[in-house]
Amino acid sequence: MKMIFKETTVGIFSLIRRFSTSQRGSIVPLFGFMLLAVVISIGIAIDMARGTRVSVIAGGALDAAALAAAKSLRLDGANDAELLALAKDYFDANFDAIPVSSREITAQVDRVNHGVTLVADLQIPSTLAGIVGKDTIDIRKSAAAVYDVRNVEVSMMLDVSGSMAGTKIADLKTAAGELVDILLDANANGSQHKIAIAPFSTSVNGGAYADVIGTRFDRRGRPYAGASTTCMSDRSGTNAFNDANPNMGTFNMRASSCPQAAVMPLSNDRVALKDKINSLQASGMTAGHLGAAWAWYLLSPNWASLWPGDSQPVAYNEPEFQKVAILMTDGMFNTAYESGNGNSEAQARLVCTNMKNAGVTVFTVGFQVPRDVLPILQHCATSPKHFFDASSGEELRQTFRTIAQKLNGLRLAS
Repeated sequence: MKMIFKETTVGIFSLIRRFSTSQRGSIVPLFGFMLLAVVISIGIAIDMARGTRVSVIAGGALDAAALAAAKSLRLDGANDAELLALAKDYFDANFDAIPVSSREITAQVDRVNHGVTLVADLQIPSTLAGIVGKDTIDIRKSAAAVYDVRNVEVSMMLDVSGSMAGTKIADLKTAAGELVDILLDANANGSQHKIAIAPFSTSVNGGAYADVIGTRFDRRGRPYAGASTTCMSDRSGTNAFNDANPNMGTFNMRASSCPQAAVMPLSNDRVALKDKINSLQASGMTAGHLGAAWAWYLLSPNWASLWPGDSQPVAYNEPEFQKVAILMTDGMFNTAYESGNGNSEAQARLVCTNMKNAGVTVFTVGFQVPRDVLPILQHCATSPKHFFDASSGEELRQTFRTIAQKLNGLRLAS
């Protein structure tokens, strides 16, 4: 691009020199007209580029202003004048470096749906386009944001297999901890968010709940009550891929190992949740279908009788609540136990389909995953917008922050 511009510029100035040194009388006026046309064209091109740049900056500034105003509407009950003043402050903070001839911002407030729509009319001074009477460039931008009021019950399927060792498990702890903080901070303003955690690797650690629902097996595959494992493997029978009450199907315990950290049912105890996250250790294989299934069980009202009173999920059709599963992994689902159920990926597909059909919103997060893993994550996600592919620790943290902000109800309206 620089070479093309250089060659074009050289050509223009060469042409100007030829016309300026010509002795023919008819050439001089023609040269003047051509020079003026070149100047005007350059000026318009410069102003168009400036206008595009300013429009992008203004759009980002207006988005931030709309989000701030919608949040204040929901949490502070601000009146229309206060919301407009707040929006202008946020817009100016992100736009002050841009010289403008005039700016006007108007706000439309929807108190029923907790929404704010902003319109910004801007004029920026032109440069050479002023030669043709275009002294300003007019820009109009709009942005709308809403703050939904639904509470959320969130379960996090967290991959703690051996490939997560080192900085990856540290990044995961930071990302999951920030999600806990963002969601539970909203509870101080009246929300009723709760979070559950389902670590998985070679299997899932059922903890104290394993004795209630699990059937242990000896080395010959026979049911055995003497083993001490709490490692949950595949559910068998007609309810292998749904969330039927745990009394309506066999939960097997064939796995040789499981995560050190057991599942944690729904809670709004920030300290306990972050202690669980910080206790995660990486080891073992990747039984992703088990992680997905237990993330669902922790949200299912059909399992309410198993969990303590404060951890019991609400009904699926509760209008003020949303059920959300976040499925995070860094590798291929490669470990399963019941041959009749299919491999881990096949089981995960069925679990995810049934979970979404039950009314659970599913976010999926790949963390430096091989390309072969993307199809299962894309299948499990509620929509393409619910699928994230993080290639670094910072992207993983940003992904969890983005999901938490969406779940908090603050979002730009489409």
